[in-house]
Amino acid sequence: MGLSEKEQAILEVIRKHPFYSQQDIADAVGMSRSALANNISDLIRRNYLLGRAYIINDDAPVICIGGMNVDRKFYASQALIQGTSNPVSSSVSIGGVGRNIAENLGRLGETVIMLSKAGNDHDWELIKSSSEAYINLRHVDVSPESSTSSYTAVIDVDGEMSIALANMAICDSMTVSWLQQHETLLSRAQALIVDLNLPQDSLTYLIELAKQKEVPLAIIPVSGPKMSHLPRELKGVEWLIVNQDESETFFGRQVNSEADFKDLAQLWLDCGVKQVLVTRGGKSMHYANQDGVSLEVEPKLVEHMVDATGAGDSLSAGVLFGWLNGHETKACLEFGLTNAYHTILSTDTVRKTLSRHQFLQERKELFDVEA
Repeated sequence: MGLSEKEQAILEVIRKHPFYSQQDIADAVGMSRSALANNISDLIRRNYLLGRAYIINDDAPVICIGGMNVDRKFYASQALIQGTSNPVSSSVSIGGVGRNIAENLGRLGETVIMLSKAGNDHDWELIKSSSEAYINLRHVDVSPESSTSSYTAVIDVDGEMSIALANMAICDSMTVSWLQQHETLLSRAQALIVDLNLPQDSLTYLIELAKQKEVPLAIIPVSGPKMSHLPRELKGVEWLIVNQDESETFFGRQVNSEADFKDLAQLWLDCGVKQVLVTRGGKSMHYANQDGVSLEVEPKLVEHMVDATGAGDSLSAGVLFGWLNGHETKACLEFGLTNAYHTILSTDTVRKTLSRHQFLQERKELFDVEA
């Protein structure tokens, strides 16, 4: 059955104004809201209107762009021996830097949309079932020709990652032309958070879009090898949360002293980043911004690490949670360290006990501050 004249008018209004409320659309086409709602339901049922083309949300969302994958982790029962079989236990969880940050923020009560790609396979179903309670996944592009990203890690008896294998090929298709299809959505965001699984051209496009639309943009690297995806011109980037190894890789220089480590932050500021946080595991991390503020904060060390996987993502999410909610910089860094501290004590990449109320209390207890 074809479209009626009224249905065509409804679709035209939504095409031009995808974030209109139902009342706005009803007013534009000259009908009651209840009648419009019936038409909308019918258009969705007949596949003329997809969820990702019709979004009504009173709050500007945080949009996370980047990797989503299934994490398979193998825990060594004894010291690993190369070249032979090693006894392990195993677990399967959901990961991806962009997705991990999105779930952390979603569990903390933020409105989060994930913009990514997945294959039409079992791994995508695992991601969807585990994530959709905390993340809006309607903008994930699902392709039957592709495989969902996967990540496999071997964890040694000390809880440190011994080796990791990542199949992230689908991320190469997150091109500029693909992002441009979502430009209206991106322009409306409260903030954009992007990982370095995207190609460099796509990162350049997002940086330029953020500048033009005055949308805050945070970049979270993935690994040393992925630093080649990061453009050299970073003016327009609000936040960069990066570790020492990634910084050394990007600038091609080795840190040999505390002074060298602090110099990394200035090098990032020279690239145009407004705020940068350089981390280095259990050692102090260094924050600096374009206003000349410089802070060094010591992480709280756990007595026994359970699993460090996801700690960096949880730290980034904690920092950005503080910033999104208007906290001063020192508090933002404490939120990051609090989330990392408790994630390390869990086998989960994103801990299942995370909630906004509990998180505020955790920071209060860990840093002896008022919640």
